[in-house]
Amino acid sequence: AGAEIVTFAVRRMNLGQDATQPNLLDALPPTRYTLLPNTAGCYDAAEAIRTCRLARELLDGHTLIKLEVLGDARTLFPNVIETLAAAEQLVAEGFEVMVYTSDDPILARRLEDIGCVAIMPLAAPIGSGLGIQNRYTLLEIIENAKVPVIVDAGVGTASDAAIAMELGCAGVLMNTAIAGARDARRGAGRTRCIPRRTHSAQALCQRDQPDRRAGRLSMQAANTSGAQARPIRSFVRREGRITPAQQRAFAQHWQRYGLDYTGQPRDLDQLFGRHASRVLEIGFGNGEALAASAAADATRDYLGIEVHRPGVGRLLHALAAANAGNTRLYAHDAVEVLREELAPTSLDEVRIWFPDPWHKKRHHKRRLIQPEFVALLSSRMASGGLLHLATDWADYAAHMLAVLDAAPGWSNCVGAGMTAPRPAWRSATHFEQRGLRQGHGVWDFLYRHQAD
Repeated sequence: AGAEIVTFAVRRMNLGQDATQPNLLDALPPTRYTLLPNTAGCYDAAEAIRTCRLARELLDGHTLIKLEVLGDARTLFPNVIETLAAAEQLVAEGFEVMVYTSDDPILARRLEDIGCVAIMPLAAPIGSGLGIQNRYTLLEIIENAKVPVIVDAGVGTASDAAIAMELGCAGVLMNTAIAGARDARRGAGRTRCIPRRTHSAQALCQRDQPDRRAGRLSMQAANTSGAQARPIRSFVRREGRITPAQQRAFAQHWQRYGLDYTGQPRDLDQLFGRHASRVLEIGFGNGEALAASAAADATRDYLGIEVHRPGVGRLLHALAAANAGNTRLYAHDAVEVLREELAPTSLDEVRIWFPDPWHKKRHHKRRLIQPEFVALLSSRMASGGLLHLATDWADYAAHMLAVLDAAPGWSNCVGAGMTAPRPAWRSATHFEQRGLRQGHGVWDFLYRHQAD
């Protein structure tokens, strides 16, 4: 259908917390869709905050969320007091909050002042199909808001959506109106809208049940089923906002330069149309160093891996502008790409420049350079292949040195326990320049792979 953003209830979906069940992310990969996890089913601020934190953990640092805190199971109206408290805390924790609220202009202004990135007032009760019940208050919100206003509930027909857009809304969120519409093309009649109700059908079914909150699902990040635990990842997706230019780069150039993760071995000779030396850069950031290297060395093929979409979009644009023919990009976890898609001895050089240092001691387990990862790299390197590491954190530099010097099959090019002078081919990166401004040092390490 061409959808670009998908919203889903965190409490009702498996995002990996249960390894024995199908994972929503397999059907909706984050590299293809912008995910908007929501807090549907939450009735107080603490519950909503906990659900958002769970979503961030399960989605590797994802911060864009849709906040909704319900007042009761019959009307599904927002609990505005709890919504305000939850929004304030979530914004303080770095979440980008799109918030479901009532059509109160004063409340909308307060939520915007807190820092919410979008205001989502209801037009009518959720699932009612009543359409916009109070155009004046909705118009008041739109005229005074400096953030997008999106009608979030109560729309029953296409004309309701058109009215919202004519009033100046940035968008309309529709669920029941589409899911409940009958399709005349399949002989189901010519109904074009859902039945109009004072409340949603779900709420009417629940009204005689005394305590719906007691039976709500409780998602836990911890795996208590005995199944294999989720792997520790070395990254979180602190994406911020992707610009329109970066979005266009994905739309126009991903097919040429992008590689979708399949979990199957990839034939690099077939991919590049030749047999050549291959260089892999893990965590290329904004891609300036990778683009420069590929342009200066057309005899070798370059692979780049980066999980942050804005940086990938920027590099896609640069590669297209240069009409590069020797570069391909993954927007996926490097460990999975190495393990599943790259063949043994297929890489002649690997560059890992300024990976996340995870400077807090309790986070050291997330550092990419670990004995297990180095062993995986070793299996993918050709004999004599070069591993080039760089960091601006002294503690991480010592860690890298200890891990590589102890790893079998690797030889320090400048001697055990030694750092290398910065090679001429490593251009200064954004992360390096930021570290230098903060008074950090810079350490380079060069290791050769020795075949068994």
